[in-house]
Amino acid sequence: MNDGEDSLKKLEFKSVLTAGMGVFTDGYELYAISLVFYILSKYISMSKLEEGFLIAGSFYGAGLAALIMGYLADRFGRKFIYGFDVLLMTLGILGQTISLNYFELLASRVILGLGIGADYVLSPLIAAENASPKNRGKVMIITFAVLWGLGAVAAAFVEQVLFILHVSQSLIWRIVLLGGAIPAFSVFYLRRKVPETYKFLTRVKPIKHELEKLEKEIGNKVIVQVDSTPFRKRLLSSATLIVLASILWLLYDMYSSTFAIYGPIAIAANLGLTPIEFTYAAQFIAGIPGQIISISLVDKIGRKPLIVIGYAGVFLWLLLYSLLLIRPEVFGISIPPIRNPLDAASELTGRAAELGFSFYLLNYLFAAIGPASIIGSAMLTPELVPTKVRGTGQAISVATDRFSTALSLTAFPLLLSKFGLGALLGAFALIALLSSLITMIAIPETKGVSLS
Repeated sequence: MNDGEDSLKKLEFKSVLTAGMGVFTDGYELYAISLVFYILSKYISMSKLEEGFLIAGSFYGAGLAALIMGYLADRFGRKFIYGFDVLLMTLGILGQTISLNYFELLASRVILGLGIGADYVLSPLIAAENASPKNRGKVMIITFAVLWGLGAVAAAFVEQVLFILHVSQSLIWRIVLLGGAIPAFSVFYLRRKVPETYKFLTRVKPIKHELEKLEKEIGNKVIVQVDSTPFRKRLLSSATLIVLASILWLLYDMYSSTFAIYGPIAIAANLGLTPIEFTYAAQFIAGIPGQIISISLVDKIGRKPLIVIGYAGVFLWLLLYSLLLIRPEVFGISIPPIRNPLDAASELTGRAAELGFSFYLLNYLFAAIGPASIIGSAMLTPELVPTKVRGTGQAISVATDRFSTALSLTAFPLLLSKFGLGALLGAFALIALLSSLITMIAIPETKGVSLS
């Protein structure tokens, strides 16, 4: 590591703040739609398919924006349009708040997604490329996993306050969704003023005035070693790792985003919890403790062990939850046949409900220890792919993840009604097992490694 990288600590806090507020908004808005979904559906009529499209709308927009932003980030730099992503988020949030019908609301969610997709390309690059190798794991987890979870908690808190104040339900869903505009727009100015990243300037395009600004920011000289390999050749040589990182991210989000968005809808009724109480329980009992463990270990024992350990726990606890719903006699419990698969979790009572909720929380804890904090923090592609093609690689990963997750979310209500929650939990457990195997066999360890 050279002197420039030793001095990057001065940029790390600013990167966490400026990048993290976009992720906070993403967590807020994705979780907010699930918290207010039942209220919203009283005022805007939707079919089951339309419900799926609405919840997945921001994912479709994100996939589209990512493909464009990745090219621009590699061609013109990371900061070229940084800030306009949160502006798009703000416009989408304001649009959904004043929507009068389904199609206006859906269009606004897609615009919100365009901003999220741009942010999911640009923010991980900036956070990773401005972090020192010995702290990069911590920086990425705090910026993404921690702040996403806090965004979800903030959405629940806003809704809870509105209920306490006895605000009309016709306004609650609009105000809750509007809240995400505050953190998004608050960092617009900061994002426009950030210096170009250390790695882009030293490995891709050493722009003189940007180098001077960076050296002033970190208080040290930087060493420029431009990557002379042609873009196309570098991209082709990185293709395998980009594909593997994309597969791991889409497999992770196929179950995690489904849980995050449909959890308060389909699972919260265990033990009579409201969606707000469910959110607090998931984050404070499991999510945040798991993230603390991950932050303390990620730069010591590495990314791979945490992903594998985390997925092993996810596999075990989801499998047990699936068995509880499909074969409750395994646990010495007798429950009546579940009449409506959409209400499978809420039909559990007594000891069955306690077991179900415990299995869910333990799954959430182990996910936070590994895959949620590492894969979900968009850490894989930025660490595995060279700087020259990092934007394009991240764009491919984000677009693959967002489009596949959008399809999964759109189909989830239909799959749930056809196969039941127990069968889907079993499928998610197998996804965790497959992801663990891919990580062990094919993904290199990046702990402490300087980005190329």
